[in-house]
Amino acid sequence: MTTTPPTAPVTGRPAPDRIAAAGTALARAIQRVTASALGPYQSAVIRIGFAATYLFFLVRELPHRHELYGPDSPWHWDLARQLTAGNEAFSVLLWSDSVLWFEVVYALTILSAAGLLLGWRTRTMSVLFMVGVLSVQNRSVFMGDGGDNVIHLMAIYLVFTRCAQVWSLDARRAARDTERGALGLPPRRDVVGPVFWAVLGPVLLGATLMDGLGGTWWLPVLLWILWLSAAAWWAANRFAPGGQPRALLDVLANLAHNATLVVIMVEVCLIYASAGWYK
Repeated sequence: MTTTPPTAPVTGRPAPDRIAAAGTALARAIQRVTASALGPYQSAVIRIGFAATYLFFLVRELPHRHELYGPDSPWHWDLARQLTAGNEAFSVLLWSDSVLWFEVVYALTILSAAGLLLGWRTRTMSVLFMVGVLSVQNRSVFMGDGGDNVIHLMAIYLVFTRCAQVWSLDARRAARDTERGALGLPPRRDVVGPVFWAVLGPVLLGATLMDGLGGTWWLPVLLWILWLSAAAWWAANRFAPGGQPRALLDVLANLAHNATLVVIMVEVCLIYASAGWYK
């Protein structure tokens, strides 16, 4: 009489169940990435930290601004023009060598850093902050060091993040609009946003026509996309606040935000790893 050896119990799920579970997990991950902007507090810390750092730097160097980046700089305006013509860098300070223009750009950079720090009109302030940082640093590029390069990059990254979800004046305004919606009242009419859009549009058009946006292709494309997207956001919020266009804009903004956070995390790890390697 032969006996059949006992079979080992089957562990794990059958292949179809594992595939279904993997598909469900992937769907949840995609839903999470597209439906929400992750790391609201972390992105707010980045916004506040870099805006405060550069604001402090600009205010501290107020007595020496002309020697560092202005008309009295050892790196003369003509030399800066020659350098940017070769490396295709962007700086609005090279649109004119007048002292008045320098003072206007320096003051606007300070104001944009303060606005970004407070989270007031953060989308617009982040773009103006990026323009200010690039303009000041590229005017006298040899005045900077590795830390300036980090601020240079972070100023660009902040444009793609939804970094005003918390700890900002924009978040307070959004909360008030939510309260008004719960009471059946319409949101407050936005006047400042369209004014910014109407003022900055002709400036961007003039800079594009006069070839004043540097020699790279990505910066003009980015600025025009941001300007047009601001109009799309305003139209969606005004005419279809709960419709599909508004939902699509949210998905695109969340994807850009989350992808940028990944880039920032990788860059921070690379910076600290490089510091450790060189030590």
